[in-house]
Amino acid sequence: MATPPLLERVMLALPPRAAEFAWLACIGTTLVFGLSATVVLVWPDHPPAEDLLESTLACLSVAMHAIPHWFADPVGALAMLAACVAAGRVVIVARRYVRAGARVRAFHRDVVAVVARTTEGPHHPVIWLEHPMPLAYSVAGRPGFVVVTNGLTRGLTETECGAVLAHEHAHLRAGHHRMIRSCEVLASALPRIPLFAAAPRAMATLVELDADECAASATSRSAMHAALRSVSHATSTAPAPLLSFGGDVIALRLRRLSDNSDRRPTRPKPSYVAVACLPVAASAAIAIAAVSLLGAAACLLPTFTG
Repeated sequence: MATPPLLERVMLALPPRAAEFAWLACIGTTLVFGLSATVVLVWPDHPPAEDLLESTLACLSVAMHAIPHWFADPVGALAMLAACVAAGRVVIVARRYVRAGARVRAFHRDVVAVVARTTEGPHHPVIWLEHPMPLAYSVAGRPGFVVVTNGLTRGLTETECGAVLAHEHAHLRAGHHRMIRSCEVLASALPRIPLFAAAPRAMATLVELDADECAASATSRSAMHAALRSVSHATSTAPAPLLSFGGDVIALRLRRLSDNSDRRPTRPKPSYVAVACLPVAASAAIAIAAVSLLGAAACLLPTFTG
């Protein structure tokens, strides 16, 4: 509940890859702790990890044993039912997304292959379309491919065109499509959880910033900045939006590329693991404190009632 506003405030101050780690770590932490809490709640005896985490789970055991059975049993049943319903919704929505995406990609590949020519790129095939508007986008799959119009080579320099291609190849190499699709599945299946509801838009912004950094590393920040400015200006006059992001995101990308032009592009660092571990540590600390207070209250309750 509290994480989305915090992440939205700090994600632009972090390198894009670190911010992606933070969002994915928070989502994973929510899923793991939610499932773990359900399992511990319905476990017939002491939780199986109590021998390894005695100091932590002792508080949990005190709280669980202090709760009357007439109250704990229905709560456990409801928790298991809610977990099963949530898991079922995630599976159903995921299957729908996977099937729809596979149909769209297959249709897209078949149609584009008829009217375009294909060349081998450095990492994935590149399909060239005859169209005056400068545009490029990537399509995930096995294998994924990049679609580029001839207008891109006519309106941009060779270095700028290389930056655009590097940007699209970065999307495919890093699996950005899978990240966004996973966030969309969770947002569609469990829209009432604020973290899941806010994740798709935030992740879509971060993967663009991350791909920009990769493209700047392959070419230069000035080339990527000029290419993005040219493409966004040319597509802004189209009858329908052709880019998968809005003007605010484009302005943010241009500002990030123009600021600190002499800065070397960021690369994955071991410190990103620490960023990813922060949500886990924070959740564990809050859980331990809450369970300790609950256990103390449960132990003191008979004293006050007596």
